[in-house]
Amino acid sequence: MASDPEAGRGRGAASTNGTSRRDELLTVAAKLFAARGYHGTRMDDVAEAVGLNKATVYHYYASKSLILYDLYKSTADFTVEALHDDPSASARETIYNFTRRLLVGIANDLEKAAVYFQEGPYITEWFTEEQVAYIRHAEAQVYEHVRDVIDRGIASGEFYDCDSHVLALGYIGMTLGAYRWLRPHGRRSAQEIAVEFSTALLRGLIRDETVRNESPLGVEV
Repeated sequence: MASDPEAGRGRGAASTNGTSRRDELLTVAAKLFAARGYHGTRMDDVAEAVGLNKATVYHYYASKSLILYDLYKSTADFTVEALHDDPSASARETIYNFTRRLLVGIANDLEKAAVYFQEGPYITEWFTEEQVAYIRHAEAQVYEHVRDVIDRGIASGEFYDCDSHVLALGYIGMTLGAYRWLRPHGRRSAQEIAVEFSTALLRGLIRDETVRNESPLGVEV
């Protein structure tokens, strides 16, 4: 892959609470973009909300699109990192563990997830070709991992035969789309919702009746 488009940008000085100004800017920008949209948010709005003058904001980010890209990149990187699992785990364990990590991560950063999906149709307008390629590669990794796990379960006899391409796309929409209604302090926790999602999906896939009824997740929860 080509060089990181982030290379060469200065790092923010640490603030008194231990986070960097750059992190504070990203947090504030995510809230504003989620509420107002990228187009509806000005750099002045970000500066005012974070308590800095606009010149200082431009010191950290030369443009609004670079703020959006950092939000996208951190979300994409988190999702790819959430894929990693014990290679010896069963297919059903892998699906459950990935679902749990995704939903807990989304619940912990709803604004960033909202921005990622709200602005998704327009990133070719805001980002460079290199930046778009980075995001698309991360998204492809997620799809291919889920599809491959389903294929592995089919090949081992753990799962019924199915169209892994369609199921992987449906799974991704079901889990990543949860940002629309998932709430950190809602009636059910992200962990509990992960159990519900995974149980429903896996009971439709697992061949062995005893496993399907008694241990669809493959792990104690």
